Amino acid sequence: SADITERSHALFVQDRLGLLGDQLQLSASFRTQFFSLKNPRFAPAESAPYGGLTFQAPAKALTGDGSIAYFFRGTGTKIRGHVGNGYRAPSLFERFGTFFSSFGYSAIGDPRLRPERSIAVDAGLDQTLLNNRLRASATYFYTRLQEVIIFDFSGAIQPETDPFGRFGGYRNTGGGLARGVELSATSAPTASLDLLLAYTYTNSIQRRPLVEDVIRSFVIPKHQFSLVATQRVGRRLLVNLDLTVSSDYLAPFFSSQTFSSRAYRFDGIAKADVVVSYRLPFSDFRAVRFYGKVENLFDRTYYESGYRTPGVTGVGGMKFEF
Repeated sequence: SADITERSHALFVQDRLGLLGDQLQLSASFRTQFFSLKNPRFAPAESAPYGGLTFQAPAKALTGDGSIAYFFRGTGTKIRGHVGNGYRAPSLFERFGTFFSSFGYSAIGDPRLRPERSIAVDAGLDQTLLNNRLRASATYFYTRLQEVIIFDFSGAIQPETDPFGRFGGYRNTGGGLARGVELSATSAPTASLDLLLAYTYTNSIQRRPLVEDVIRSFVIPKHQFSLVATQRVGRRLLVNLDLTVSSDYLAPFFSSQTFSSRAYRFDGIAKADVVVSYRLPFSDFRAVRFYGKVENLFDRTYYESGYRTPGVTGVGGMKFEF
């Protein structure tokens, strides 16, 4: 057994300013988080891979976020920018994770793990047209993962040099870079129809490849398109169509024969979901909603993270509102 207790406390401060009649908007925030860790207890202690050691709590987290936006009322145009950094402390399982078998403890965690850190910048503009019935947006984004935590059985962790005798598990590594462009548009062609279209181009690479000679980030397609259409029929019936299409992507798989990971290319998603709901009111505050959902409407074969997903799937139910 393992008995581990960690506590954290956070302080968050944010300030927003509106200047020039709220045409200029400024926002800044700051967050700090402190951690305390009780020394873990393992039983039986004599065979525990982490037993008899003293461990430190994760480092204090300091993150900040700032944004600026300016709105041109005459043209309905908004320009905006944002910058911020991120922090994620390693979880207790990532630090002290084990599994038990007839051979006793097998360690997969690393108590020495450092936190994940990142920085993100984005800038863009929003434009309203046709008396606010159409809104178009364009955004450039750049995200740098300075350090991340991965689960690795590629052979980088060697039992001969690992202080806990591991042949795989959690470890720190250099992150990656993701930059690209996102285009979107929302429209209301009629009083009862809402449309949302979006396209994202992402160029994402790994600074330290998990698979040799493969720097492209895994499970992230370069191109992705989505369409969401919501049609209201009268006051009670609602029909929603959600379509997602993406380009191919890479996914790693571990080979038990070579004890190494290899990269495989999979076709992207082409998936449509439909939801229909009908709301039957009883009073101003009570109603019953009946709904049905069909996922993968066209029964397309596609893979998520390299694993085949179900074909067409249906779900139905009812909800009572009060």
